[in-house]
Amino acid sequence: MPAAPIRILAVAALAIAALVGLAVWDGHARATGVEVMLRIERVDPRALLSGHYVAIDTTESLAAGQACPPGAAISDSPPPSRNSADSELWIALARRGDHASAVGASRDRAAAARFAPLLVRGRAYCRPPTAASEGDSQAWPGALTLRLGIDRFYASQAEATRIANLLPPTGPDATAEVSAIVSIGQDGKARLKGLLVQGRRIEPSLL
Repeated sequence: MPAAPIRILAVAALAIAALVGLAVWDGHARATGVEVMLRIERVDPRALLSGHYVAIDTTESLAAGQACPPGAAISDSPPPSRNSADSELWIALARRGDHASAVGASRDRAAAARFAPLLVRGRAYCRPPTAASEGDSQAWPGALTLRLGIDRFYASQAEATRIANLLPPTGPDATAEVSAIVSIGQDGKARLKGLLVQGRRIEPSLL
C-alpha cells in the first residue's frame, strides 16, 4: 500500500481514538460528578434535521425582598445570549430543599468557595425583584439566570413537546415540575444528565 494512504488511515485512526477517549472521559466525569437539580422556568422545543431538542433555560425566580447573589451581573434587562463573550465565573451552589441555587460568584475560585463549597464554571445574571410603588401596586419577582453550557436536551419530537407543555408558570410560587439534572465535575464543568419531569427521570437521546 502506498505511503500516503497509510498516513491518511493512521491520522483517521488517531482522530477516532481521540474522539472515543473524549467520550469515555466525559461519560466518566458525568457519572462521578456531584448531582444537583436546577430549576427551569422556560423551555422551547425545536425541530432539527438531525432530530429534536428542548432548549432549556436554567432560571429561577426571586421573591420580593430576596437579594441577588454577590458576584452576579445585575441588570434590569434580559440576560445576554448564550454566546455572550462575558468572562466565566466560579459560581457557588448551595442546596435549598431538593434543588441547588447560586449563592455567590467570583472570578477567583477560592473567593467563590467562601460562599459554598460546590463550584461550577459559568455566567450568572440577576434581575432584582421590584417592590410595589405608588404608580404600580404590584410587586414583581426577580430572576436569576445561569449560563452553564447545558442549554440543550435532545429528545424525540413528542417528548420535547410534552416537556414544554409541562412547564409550570413562572413566579416565586410556581411548582417546578421540570428540573435539570446536572452533574458538577471536579473540573467545575456542568454536564447535563437528564430532566426530571413530574417526578420522572428522562435521559437524553438522539432520536
